[in-house]
Amino acid sequence: MKMNILASINHYFMKYFLAMVNSLCDSNPHDHFDVYILQGSLPEEDKEFIRNSFPHNATPIFLDVDESYFKGMPHSKRWPHETFYRLMVTKLMPENIDRVLYLDGDIIVHGDIKELYNTDFEEDGKNYLFVGCSQVNKFLNFFNCLRMTAFPGYKFVNAGVMLMNVKELRKVLDLDKMAKFIRRNSWRLQMLDQDVLFKFFGNRMKLVDRYKYNLADRHITAYNKKHKDKIDIEWVANNNVIIHYLGRNKPWKDNYKGILKDYYHRYKVD
Repeated sequence: MKMNILASINHYFMKYFLAMVNSLCDSNPHDHFDVYILQGSLPEEDKEFIRNSFPHNATPIFLDVDESYFKGMPHSKRWPHETFYRLMVTKLMPENIDRVLYLDGDIIVHGDIKELYNTDFEEDGKNYLFVGCSQVNKFLNFFNCLRMTAFPGYKFVNAGVMLMNVKELRKVLDLDKMAKFIRRNSWRLQMLDQDVLFKFFGNRMKLVDRYKYNLADRHITAYNKKHKDKIDIEWVANNNVIIHYLGRNKPWKDNYKGILKDYYHRYKVD
């Protein structure tokens, strides 16, 4: 099966992105992936390194982003402008693409992703724009509604693993309107593009199991504090598909804490 993957990278995240691609292809050896790479600053030698490092069942396709478009938008070392690149999916993706799975660079895939990739966007008479996992409880979701002046019932989805309904997004995603909102409301954007997606499309988010498709060490710690049937490394191997090293707890850092480090080291690129 051929699947479309979307990623957004800069030079700093290049080797972590390659670890993600290696894990994806190794765990899905009978599938082929067209990997669309949103970038605005990669030198040609980085692009060549990526081409030469790609697994045989994946094809890198670079999508060049005009950096000037993001002038005046909030950013930091932790939240660079590349965070906003996925908002340009309808502007830069080929017209024949109807769906794409966005994956952050700090992710390891160790299972079959076809079930997630083929998730039906239509359910109960509703045509969803995104399929993803929520990382917040009901109280924080309500707080985000207040913070972003969104309607009650909107769902806050982690944008690191997100199946995007490109066909429908082309009809409703107004990039200029969103850019204007970002510049005028930078003071309230704590999670940057995730806040923007929540504000504009929080009523069209379809949720899937975060323990299966967006598992972080923090989730394991919180779950094990409340349940007798603990999540351990064996449980992860048998039940999880996508690991996400959220926040500052990265497996390539010396101060990493958790049980998921070995998954990254299987696929890391030096």
